[in-house]
This record gives sequence, structure tokens and C-alpha cells, in this order.
Amino acid sequence: MMRCLRSLSAILLAAGLLGTPSLAQPQLSERAITPGFWSFANRKSETTQDVVAACHNYIEIRFADGHYIGLRIRKTESGVAVREVREVGRCTFNRETQVDHCEKRLINSDGSILLGTVESRYSFGDRKTLKMTVTPKMITDTPFTNAPFDTFPVHCPDDVVWSILNEVGRSR
Repeated sequence: MMRCLRSLSAILLAAGLLGTPSLAQPQLSERAITPGFWSFANRKSETTQDVVAACHNYIEIRFADGHYIGLRIRKTESGVAVREVREVGRCTFNRETQVDHCEKRLINSDGSILLGTVESRYSFGDRKTLKMTVTPKMITDTPFTNAPFDTFPVHCPDDVVWSILNEVGRSR
């Protein structure tokens, strides 16, 4: 019995000295949002249909140098699909702080432009679902709050984006 307790004590001491496996998030060596087409859902996308639905509302075209163009897709009362440039900007990822810093211009339908920045931190829920915590810092007046929020980036498949951008819609 005493030998068992000594063995258990030795195991616990070794675990304490060497440490136990960490559940910390992996460090990113580059930005999680890679070049291509992306959308940002307000909840985790469970199915392909969830991804397609997110891409039907908003698409960001991300370039390798960090620049991006955000397109809002909306339907008019007559059912015609309208694509508008909603925002443009450039993001820079800092490996040390694990923060993606983006300078942006939000373009309203009336032509007015709001300037600001956002800082995004990435994490992986259930070790595979990408989650982004965004902290906006708008410089110009905006009806939005600067409170942090979570979003779930989804990569929009090329064929889905092509279909969305070429959608004609119906006329009356």
C-alpha cells in the first residue's frame, strides 16, 4: 500500500514538474483569412447550405497582400439582384500578438463613407471551427457600436460566388 502511494506521489510530482498537455489555441503563423472569397456568419455554419446562405448576403474578396473588397448582395422589390461595394480595406496580421489589424472604409448606399479600423483575434471552437472576435474602432460617426462581437468566417466556394455574381433575378 505504501509503495502504491509513493508511486502515485511520484507520478503526480512528475506531472506537476513536466506539465500536462495544454489546451491553448495554436499560434497562427499567418492570417486565418487567406486569399479568396469569404463571408462572415453570425453563427457557426453547420452545413453547406449555411455556407451558401452566408455567401448570398455578403462576400469579401481577399487578396494576398491583405487588401479586400466587400460586396453586399441584395434583392430589389422586383427581385433583381444588386451587388454593391460595401467596404474596402487592408488587413495586416501580427504574428506576435496574433491580431489582424484592418483599416477600412464602409461605403453607404447614399455614397457617404465611414472610416475606421477593426482588430480581429482568431480562435478555433471545437478545434476546427474558425471563430473571429472583432473589435471595431470607427473613426467617423456611425450608428454601430464599437463593442466587440464574434463572427464565424466561411470560405465561399468559387462556383457559388460565380453563380451569385452572375445571378440576374426575375423582372416583373
